[in-house]
Amino acid sequence: MQNESENLPFRDWINSQIEAEDYWFLRMDLGDGVVTPGWSDPAIDKLPLFGLPDDMSGMRVLDIGCAEGFFSFEAERRGAAEIVAIDSFPGSIRRFNICRSALGSKAEAHLASVYDLNPKSFGTFDLVMYFGVLYHLRNPLLSLQKIASVASGTLLLQTLGFERESLGDMSVAQFHPFGIMSGPPGNPIHDTTVFWIPNSACIRDMLLHVGFIDVGSVPQPSSSSPLSNHSGNSQLTSISKLKVATKRLRPRSSKQAAPVTQRLKGLTSPVFRAKAPVPSPGQPPDVTGGESDGAFTGASKF
Repeated sequence: MQNESENLPFRDWINSQIEAEDYWFLRMDLGDGVVTPGWSDPAIDKLPLFGLPDDMSGMRVLDIGCAEGFFSFEAERRGAAEIVAIDSFPGSIRRFNICRSALGSKAEAHLASVYDLNPKSFGTFDLVMYFGVLYHLRNPLLSLQKIASVASGTLLLQTLGFERESLGDMSVAQFHPFGIMSGPPGNPIHDTTVFWIPNSACIRDMLLHVGFIDVGSVPQPSSSSPLSNHSGNSQLTSISKLKVATKRLRPRSSKQAAPVTQRLKGLTSPVFRAKAPVPSPGQPPDVTGGESDGAFTGASKF
Protein backbone atom coordinates (compact mmCIF):
# COMPACT_ATOMS: atom_id res chain seq x y z
CA MET A 1 0.00 0.00 0.00
CA GLN A 2 1.41 3.35 -1.01
CA ASN A 3 2.10 5.90 1.71
CA GLU A 4 -0.35 8.81 1.57
CA SER A 5 2.52 11.31 1.66
CA GLU A 6 3.86 9.88 -1.59
CA ASN A 7 0.77 11.12 -3.40
CA LEU A 8 1.04 14.69 -2.14
CA PRO A 9 2.41 17.44 -4.38
CA PHE A 10 5.84 18.50 -3.14
CA ARG A 11 4.67 21.88 -1.79
CA ASP A 12 1.81 20.25 0.13
CA TRP A 13 4.21 17.66 1.53
CA ILE A 14 6.58 20.40 2.73
CA ASN A 15 3.67 22.24 4.35
CA SER A 16 2.55 19.04 6.07
CA GLN A 17 6.06 18.55 7.47
CA ILE A 18 6.19 22.13 8.72
CA GLU A 19 2.78 21.84 10.37
CA ALA A 20 3.79 18.60 12.07
CA GLU A 21 6.49 20.40 14.06
CA ASP A 22 5.45 21.76 17.47
CA TYR A 23 8.06 24.54 17.46
CA TRP A 24 9.84 26.77 14.97
CA PHE A 25 12.46 29.30 16.03
CA LEU A 26 13.18 30.98 12.68
CA ARG A 27 10.74 32.47 10.22
CA MET A 28 12.12 31.50 6.82
CA ASP A 29 10.86 32.00 3.29
CA LEU A 30 11.25 28.66 1.54
CA GLY A 31 9.82 29.86 -1.76
CA ASP A 32 6.59 29.03 -3.56
CA GLY A 33 4.64 30.80 -0.82
CA VAL A 34 5.94 28.53 1.95
CA VAL A 35 7.08 30.34 5.12
CA THR A 36 8.05 28.65 8.38
CA PRO A 37 6.09 29.91 11.41
CA GLY A 38 9.08 30.94 13.54
CA TRP A 39 8.98 33.87 15.95
CA SER A 40 12.39 35.32 14.93
CA ASP A 41 12.92 36.69 11.41
CA PRO A 42 16.68 36.40 10.76
CA ALA A 43 16.48 38.13 7.38
CA ILE A 44 15.47 41.30 9.23
CA ASP A 45 16.76 40.85 12.78
CA LYS A 46 20.13 39.20 12.17
CA LEU A 47 21.43 39.07 8.61
CA PRO A 48 22.05 42.84 8.20
CA LEU A 49 24.05 42.87 11.45
CA PHE A 50 26.19 39.74 11.48
CA GLY A 51 28.86 40.68 8.93
CA LEU A 52 28.58 37.86 6.39
CA PRO A 53 30.77 38.35 3.30
CA ASP A 54 28.78 39.27 0.21
CA ASP A 55 30.76 36.76 -1.83
CA MET A 56 31.48 33.33 -0.32
CA SER A 57 32.49 31.66 -3.56
CA GLY A 58 34.42 28.46 -2.98
CA MET A 59 34.32 28.70 0.81
CA ARG A 60 34.02 25.77 3.17
CA VAL A 61 31.66 27.05 5.90
CA LEU A 62 30.74 25.80 9.38
CA ASP A 63 27.43 26.89 10.95
CA ILE A 64 27.44 26.18 14.72
CA GLY A 65 24.05 26.03 16.42
CA CYS A 66 22.36 26.09 13.05
CA ALA A 67 18.74 25.79 14.25
CA GLU A 68 16.59 25.59 11.10
CA GLY A 69 19.54 26.55 8.92
CA PHE A 70 18.93 30.11 7.77
CA PHE A 71 22.61 31.08 7.74
CA SER A 72 23.68 27.80 6.14
CA PHE A 73 21.31 28.37 3.24
CA GLU A 74 22.31 32.03 3.01
CA ALA A 75 25.99 31.01 2.78
CA GLU A 76 25.06 28.63 -0.03
CA ARG A 77 23.15 31.39 -1.79
CA ARG A 78 26.30 33.54 -1.61
CA GLY A 79 28.39 30.89 -3.31
CA ALA A 80 29.83 28.70 -0.54
CA ALA A 81 31.10 25.41 -1.95
CA GLU A 82 30.41 23.30 1.14
CA ILE A 83 28.38 23.99 4.27
CA VAL A 84 28.56 21.86 7.40
CA ALA A 85 25.94 22.71 10.03
CA ILE A 86 25.78 21.35 13.56
CA ASP A 87 23.25 21.53 16.35
CA SER A 88 22.88 19.48 19.52
CA PHE A 89 19.07 19.28 19.38
CA PRO A 90 17.48 16.57 17.22
CA GLY A 91 14.47 18.76 16.50
CA SER A 92 16.71 21.43 14.99
CA ILE A 93 18.29 18.91 12.64
CA ARG A 94 14.89 17.57 11.64
CA ARG A 95 13.56 21.04 10.85
CA PHE A 96 16.81 21.92 9.03
CA ASN A 97 16.26 18.95 6.75
CA ILE A 98 12.68 20.00 6.01
CA CYS A 99 14.00 23.38 4.88
CA ARG A 100 16.86 21.74 3.01
CA SER A 101 14.39 19.65 1.02
CA ALA A 102 12.22 22.67 0.25
CA LEU A 103 15.20 24.70 -0.98
CA GLY A 104 16.97 21.88 -2.80
CA SER A 105 20.05 22.66 -0.73
CA LYS A 106 23.28 20.65 -0.53
CA ALA A 107 24.11 21.93 2.97
CA GLU A 108 24.45 19.12 5.50
CA ALA A 109 23.40 19.19 9.15
CA HIS A 110 24.81 16.91 11.84
CA LEU A 111 23.71 16.22 15.38
CA ALA A 112 26.81 17.41 17.20
CA SER A 113 27.98 19.91 19.79
CA VAL A 114 30.56 22.67 19.50
CA TYR A 115 32.56 20.64 22.04
CA ASP A 116 32.81 17.82 19.46
CA LEU A 117 34.74 19.94 16.97
CA ASN A 118 38.16 18.71 15.92
CA PRO A 119 39.99 18.83 12.58
CA LYS A 120 40.24 15.05 12.30
CA SER A 121 36.46 14.61 12.16
CA PHE A 122 35.34 17.94 10.71
CA GLY A 123 38.29 19.25 8.74
CA THR A 124 38.93 23.00 8.67
CA PHE A 125 36.84 25.92 7.49
CA ASP A 126 37.33 29.18 5.62
CA LEU A 127 34.45 30.71 7.58
CA VAL A 128 32.94 29.71 10.92
CA MET A 129 29.58 31.21 11.89
CA TYR A 130 28.98 31.07 15.65
CA PHE A 131 25.72 32.91 16.27
CA GLY A 132 23.57 32.85 19.40
CA VAL A 133 25.32 29.97 21.18
CA LEU A 134 28.11 31.22 23.46
CA TYR A 135 25.84 32.51 26.24
CA HIS A 136 24.03 29.16 26.38
CA LEU A 137 27.20 27.29 27.35
CA ARG A 138 28.58 26.41 30.74
CA ASN A 139 32.07 26.35 29.21
CA PRO A 140 32.27 29.17 26.66
CA LEU A 141 36.08 29.35 26.65
CA LEU A 142 36.34 25.64 25.86
CA SER A 143 33.95 26.16 22.95
CA LEU A 144 36.27 28.82 21.50
CA GLN A 145 39.25 26.50 21.87
CA LYS A 146 37.36 23.86 19.89
CA ILE A 147 36.45 26.39 17.20
CA ALA A 148 40.05 27.58 16.96
CA SER A 149 41.09 24.01 16.14
CA VAL A 150 38.94 23.96 12.98
CA ALA A 151 39.07 27.62 11.90
CA SER A 152 41.56 28.21 9.10
CA GLY A 153 40.13 31.55 7.98
CA THR A 154 37.58 33.82 9.64
CA LEU A 155 35.31 33.46 12.67
CA LEU A 156 32.11 35.48 12.97
CA LEU A 157 30.72 35.39 16.51
CA GLN A 158 27.51 36.86 17.87
CA THR A 159 26.36 36.54 21.44
CA LEU A 160 24.25 38.13 24.11
CA GLY A 161 26.35 40.74 25.88
CA PHE A 162 26.32 43.73 28.19
CA GLU A 163 28.31 46.91 28.72
CA ARG A 164 28.90 49.05 31.79
CA GLU A 165 30.89 52.25 31.47
CA SER A 166 32.36 51.93 34.96
CA LEU A 167 34.15 48.71 33.96
CA GLY A 168 36.34 50.48 31.43
CA ASP A 169 38.54 47.91 29.65
CA MET A 170 38.02 45.20 32.27
CA SER A 171 36.98 41.75 31.02
CA VAL A 172 33.80 40.76 32.84
CA ALA A 173 31.08 38.15 32.34
CA GLN A 174 27.84 37.93 34.28
CA PHE A 175 26.95 34.44 35.51
CA HIS A 176 23.25 33.54 35.63
CA PRO A 177 23.00 30.16 37.34
CA PHE A 178 19.20 30.05 37.09
CA GLY A 179 18.67 31.58 33.65
CA ILE A 180 16.89 34.71 32.45
CA MET A 181 13.55 35.67 30.94
CA SER A 182 13.67 35.30 27.17
CA GLY A 183 11.54 34.53 24.13
CA PRO A 184 9.25 36.75 22.06
CA PRO A 185 7.76 39.82 23.80
CA GLY A 186 4.24 38.46 23.62
CA ASN A 187 5.17 35.01 24.90
CA PRO A 188 8.11 35.26 27.32
CA ILE A 189 9.74 32.16 28.72
CA HIS A 190 12.13 31.42 31.55
CA ASP A 191 15.24 30.34 29.65
CA THR A 192 17.32 28.24 32.04
CA THR A 193 20.02 27.72 29.40
CA VAL A 194 21.51 31.23 29.59
CA PHE A 195 24.61 31.04 31.78
CA TRP A 196 27.30 33.56 30.82
CA ILE A 197 26.76 37.08 29.46
CA PRO A 198 30.15 38.67 28.66
CA ASN A 199 31.04 42.27 27.97
CA SER A 200 32.88 43.17 24.76
CA ALA A 201 36.28 43.28 26.44
CA CYS A 202 35.73 39.74 27.73
CA ILE A 203 34.76 38.46 24.27
CA ARG A 204 37.85 40.06 22.78
CA ASP A 205 40.14 38.63 25.44
CA MET A 206 38.70 35.11 25.20
CA LEU A 207 39.27 35.13 21.43
CA LEU A 208 42.83 36.36 21.85
CA HIS A 209 43.45 33.81 24.60
CA VAL A 210 42.63 30.83 22.34
CA GLY A 211 44.85 32.15 19.56
CA PHE A 212 42.72 34.22 17.20
CA ILE A 213 44.26 37.41 15.80
CA ASP A 214 42.91 40.63 14.26
CA VAL A 215 40.01 40.52 16.72
CA GLY A 216 37.51 43.32 16.33
CA SER A 217 33.81 44.07 16.47
CA VAL A 218 31.58 44.25 13.44
CA PRO A 219 30.19 47.81 13.49
CA GLN A 220 26.46 47.92 14.13
CA PRO A 221 24.06 50.59 12.86
CA SER A 222 23.08 51.52 16.43
CA SER A 223 26.64 51.66 17.77
CA SER A 224 28.06 55.15 18.19
CA SER A 225 31.40 53.82 19.39
CA PRO A 226 32.40 50.64 17.53
CA LEU A 227 35.32 48.66 18.86
CA SER A 228 38.59 49.04 17.02
CA ASN A 229 40.45 46.05 15.61
CA HIS A 230 43.14 44.31 17.63
CA SER A 231 45.70 41.55 17.49
CA GLY A 232 48.10 40.13 20.04
CA ASN A 233 47.85 41.95 23.36
CA SER A 234 46.58 45.26 22.02
CA GLN A 235 44.22 47.17 24.26
CA LEU A 236 40.58 47.76 23.55
CA THR A 237 40.50 51.53 23.04
CA SER A 238 36.80 52.25 23.10
CA ILE A 239 33.73 50.56 24.47
CA SER A 240 30.12 51.55 23.92
CA LYS A 241 28.94 54.12 26.46
CA LEU A 242 25.69 52.25 27.03
CA LYS A 243 24.79 52.06 30.70
CA VAL A 244 23.13 48.81 31.66
CA ALA A 245 20.63 48.27 34.44
CA THR A 246 20.53 44.59 35.35
CA LYS A 247 18.87 42.52 38.01
CA ARG A 248 21.19 39.86 39.38
CA LEU A 249 19.75 36.44 40.07
CA ARG A 250 20.47 35.28 43.61
CA PRO A 251 19.58 32.01 45.31
CA ARG A 252 17.41 32.25 48.39
CA SER A 253 19.38 29.35 49.78
CA SER A 254 21.76 26.72 48.51
CA LYS A 255 18.80 24.58 47.47
CA GLN A 256 16.29 27.16 46.26
CA ALA A 257 16.81 29.50 43.33
CA ALA A 258 15.54 33.05 43.20
CA PRO A 259 12.41 33.43 41.06
CA VAL A 260 13.12 34.78 37.58
CA THR A 261 10.21 37.00 36.63
CA GLN A 262 11.69 40.08 34.92
CA ARG A 263 13.74 40.53 31.78
CA LEU A 264 17.25 41.89 32.05
CA LYS A 265 17.40 45.39 30.61
CA GLY A 266 20.00 47.06 28.46
CA LEU A 267 21.58 43.91 27.06
CA THR A 268 23.59 44.13 23.85
CA SER A 269 24.15 41.87 20.85
CA PRO A 270 27.85 42.23 19.98
CA VAL A 271 29.24 40.69 16.80
CA PHE A 272 32.97 39.96 16.51
CA ARG A 273 35.21 39.04 13.60
CA ALA A 274 38.52 37.24 14.18
CA LYS A 275 41.15 35.55 12.06
CA ALA A 276 43.00 32.26 12.39
CA PRO A 277 46.67 32.87 13.23
CA VAL A 278 47.89 31.03 10.11
CA PRO A 279 45.22 31.41 7.41
CA SER A 280 44.91 28.50 4.99
CA PRO A 281 42.18 27.10 2.72
CA GLY A 282 39.51 25.07 4.48
CA GLN A 283 39.92 21.33 4.04
CA PRO A 284 37.52 18.40 4.53
CA PRO A 285 38.41 15.78 7.15
CA ASP A 286 40.84 13.03 6.29
CA VAL A 287 38.68 9.91 6.08
CA THR A 288 41.33 7.66 4.55
CA GLY A 289 42.27 5.91 7.77
CA GLY A 290 41.65 5.54 11.47
CA GLU A 291 38.48 4.86 13.38
CA SER A 292 35.71 7.37 13.82
CA ASP A 293 35.77 9.22 17.11
CA GLY A 294 31.99 9.51 17.11
CA ALA A 295 31.88 13.28 16.64
CA PHE A 296 28.59 13.16 14.76
CA THR A 297 26.77 11.04 17.33
CA GLY A 298 25.67 14.16 19.18
CA ALA A 299 26.53 15.61 22.55
CA SER A 300 24.86 17.98 24.95
CA LYS A 301 25.13 21.65 24.01
CA PHE A 302 25.82 22.35 27.65
